[in-house]
Amino acid sequence: MNIMSDEKQTELYLKMYAEENLSEIKKDNFQKLAILSHTVALDHYPEGPRCCAKTRETLATLANAAFHGKEVLSLSYLAHWVTENSPRLLLGLHRYVVHHLNTSYRTIDQPLSSGPQNEENMDLGTPVLESEPHFPDNEEAKPLPLSEVWLLAVSLPKLYIQPSVIHSPSSSSGLASLDSQGIIARFLGTICPSHWTPLYNSNNHGLGANRFLTHVLNYRGPTLTFIRGEGDVEFCIGSTDEWKETHMYWGKEDCIVLQTKPLFHIIERGPKLMYLNTGIRGYPLGLRAGLDPRKPTLSINSGFTQVEFKAIPYPLFSVEVWGCGTSQSREAQLDIKKWQVKQAERQRQVKLSAADWVDHPDRYLLELGGRTTYNEQGT
Repeated sequence: MNIMSDEKQTELYLKMYAEENLSEIKKDNFQKLAILSHTVALDHYPEGPRCCAKTRETLATLANAAFHGKEVLSLSYLAHWVTENSPRLLLGLHRYVVHHLNTSYRTIDQPLSSGPQNEENMDLGTPVLESEPHFPDNEEAKPLPLSEVWLLAVSLPKLYIQPSVIHSPSSSSGLASLDSQGIIARFLGTICPSHWTPLYNSNNHGLGANRFLTHVLNYRGPTLTFIRGEGDVEFCIGSTDEWKETHMYWGKEDCIVLQTKPLFHIIERGPKLMYLNTGIRGYPLGLRAGLDPRKPTLSINSGFTQVEFKAIPYPLFSVEVWGCGTSQSREAQLDIKKWQVKQAERQRQVKLSAADWVDHPDRYLLELGGRTTYNEQGT
């Protein structure tokens, strides 16, 4: 119940699953603890318990990355590793325990089935994606597994997981307007994001630099880009700002690169980590991410056919981008796209008069190309 640092709090819960000497912990026990924290989050979803068929598979990527092929680790080392790579892994579980320690005395004499704090009835306000995109014609273009969304939510900087306005504590009139379940939700906070919106999925929209730019540019908010290659490797790039083409590296402090499969861990994090250039000559082409411009940690070539991680190339299978900003960010992007379409249509419908054609640049281009005969009326 005392106030403690994140690392000490993590170490406290790890001790509950540690060996008898309380200084070491087995990989299987750590994975059980991670699954418990995940279960608490999904079991108390407001609309009823949720489950994910890939929970064990997803959380195994975290355990395997932490233990580096070992079966037993020092408890202090693991606590530090969790704090660095998944700082909020046990936060929801801790708040759940604190809540019960503070409130269970009210119903201790009541049968478990009838108590207002029964786990089956308690709403802990842990929202997940409000709506999952549906791609009926492509089985590969499915939404992210719920367990992966949760693991990202407890690992990424808070910039990417801030709840939408509907879930924000400041969006209601106050505690007076909430029932007991709503107050519990306020106390425990939101664990999974509810506002991520799909911007681009190469399995649905096509894989290529032009397709990527078409769907991602002008979204003025943070984004998560998932890159999947041969051998079931998957990476995630978190961008703090809207995507832009330039020969300079850009991005704020919370830019981040993670590997999510086959091992889940943070690779790099910091400012000026992002790079995108598809047309500026004299500079590297493609998408890059890394703190060292000379040796980027992760890169995609200009043709979007290959991803390279620490100088190891993999054939690129798919790219998926999710917007993590407000709903207004998505609406603004769609408005810009509509305006661009109208402008393009307007340009196509322009009719040239004979006088305009005489001095038109296209006439000189035709002459330079060797075409000496053409209609003087511009047709």
